Parts: sequence; structure tokens; C-alpha cells
Amino acid sequence: MMMMMMMTMAGGWMCPLTSLITLTLVTQGVALDCFICSYSPHSNTSRVDGCTDENFSQDLTGFMECAMGCEAVAVFNNNGDLESFYRNCASENTVITNACETYGNSALYRRVCSCDSSYCNAATRSPRGASIPALITLVLCLLFAT
Repeated sequence: MMMMMMMTMAGGWMCPLTSLITLTLVTQGVALDCFICSYSPHSNTSRVDGCTDENFSQDLTGFMECAMGCEAVAVFNNNGDLESFYRNCASENTVITNACETYGNSALYRRVCSCDSSYCNAATRSPRGASIPALITLVLCLLFAT
């Protein structure tokens, strides 16, 4: 539907070609960007919480280019109290599920959310990464339509 709308807006053959090129670039395994931050209520270096799901702020986090995917990890003690939280590039051991999984033992448990698109490890889906291919396509269609 989006491609059909762009074809109508540009009114020519260049827009479908641009859409195809953009889609090819996006799906060819180009590295993606992930939010990078950490928080621990017990640490002296990361006491300002802009990282956890409840307090996530893009202004208080960085981002990094990652090869495999992104993750957001919360570590809780056996009382359910938060011990640490971080957003980062997925490690080599991380199985990318585009979902959250819980692992643990009697002392600690971890909730690991992994994903495979840019900025997908935000507290909610970030439009910043998801809309870039559509925005590039729209701009190129408008440029070539004239």
C-alpha cells in the first residue's frame, strides 16, 4: 500500500525503482543501531535512570552500530527487586527471538528481550529507526518526480 501511494504521488517509473533499491539496501544485512545504556540502583556511577522501561529517555542514552541485533536485559534478585538493567548490542550468545525470555535460578533471574531492527531495544518501538527507509524512499520519489 505504501509503495502504491508513493507511485501515485510521483507518477512515474522512478519511484518503484527507488523503492526497490531502498528495500534491497535495508534487507541486505546492513548493520543496525541499538540504544546503549545501563542502570543499577546500587551503583554510584549510574544512579540517574533513563534506561529502564519505566524511565526510558532517548536523551539519556547513546546508540551504537551493532552487527547481530539489540537487547534489553533486566536482572532481578529473588525478591523481585531490580539489580541492574541495560540496553546494548546483542552478544554472540544471544538468540534473537524478537521477544522477551526469562532465565534464572534461586538467586537471580534475567529478562532478556532481543530484536533485529534498528532501535528496537527502546522501551517502546522507536519510530526513529523504523521510518528511515520509508522517509528515504519518499524524499527520493519526490526529487525524481519533478
